[in-house]
Amino acid sequence: MKGLIPDWLIYLGIVIAMVAYANWDKPTITPAPPLPDLGPLLPSESPRDERILVQIDEPKSGIGTAFASTNDGEWVTARHVVDSCQNIGIKVTSRQLLRIDRTEIFQDTDLARLTTGWTRTPLPTDLDTPRTVGETGFFFGYPQGHPGEVVASLLSRGRMQVRGRYRTDESVLIWSELSRSRGLMGSLGGLSGGPVLDKDGELIGVVAAETPRRGRIYTVSPRNLSRVIAPTNSPAVPLDLKGYALQADRLRRDRRIAQVVCLNG
Repeated sequence: MKGLIPDWLIYLGIVIAMVAYANWDKPTITPAPPLPDLGPLLPSESPRDERILVQIDEPKSGIGTAFASTNDGEWVTARHVVDSCQNIGIKVTSRQLLRIDRTEIFQDTDLARLTTGWTRTPLPTDLDTPRTVGETGFFFGYPQGHPGEVVASLLSRGRMQVRGRYRTDESVLIWSELSRSRGLMGSLGGLSGGPVLDKDGELIGVVAAETPRRGRIYTVSPRNLSRVIAPTNSPAVPLDLKGYALQADRLRRDRRIAQVVCLNG
């Protein structure tokens, strides 16, 4: 019969309409932008690494920073803070020192382990992840004997050679200062032995030395630190440039980071 539309044409129209409806107002999927380029991985140790000479004087009273490393009352600090000390204590309050039961000095790195009967939650650790040049480190402790923080950027590896009362030669990480606690000027003395945390809030180093004029801080390498500290399951709190000081205050208030005192004479 003339004037009638063939069945196949009707079916074709229905199919086209269904396809058009299925694609109508369908969101366009935009590919995710690429991740920003990171700096190069920190190179391996090399004979060409910068040499840093540190002179260790005769034993005298002093202060530093220590942090909880196990659930069993063990703490870690820098060797040069407590080496040859007659009495060592961890400052619990402004008037109370917790006496150390045992001190273990490591002969080939600037680390010491302090054993006490006082248990605190250890800091979380990440001593296996390769470090990246330019990454941010957060340094917590007691610079100049007062609560304070430093933020720095990872530059390179170096070789710290200690002379004087004892001799060591070890690989260290070199950091460039970015910022400090308000009012903190001059030397960072007292921050030695303090922990260095990465952006994830995990331990990656220990403060060993500084050159204030150059704005450089030197820290024990993760490899050396891993021989002294076992991995922990403590939860980590990520850090950023806005909130790191609050987390530092929490760690000090909970006495997971504390001032260590060396008494001689």
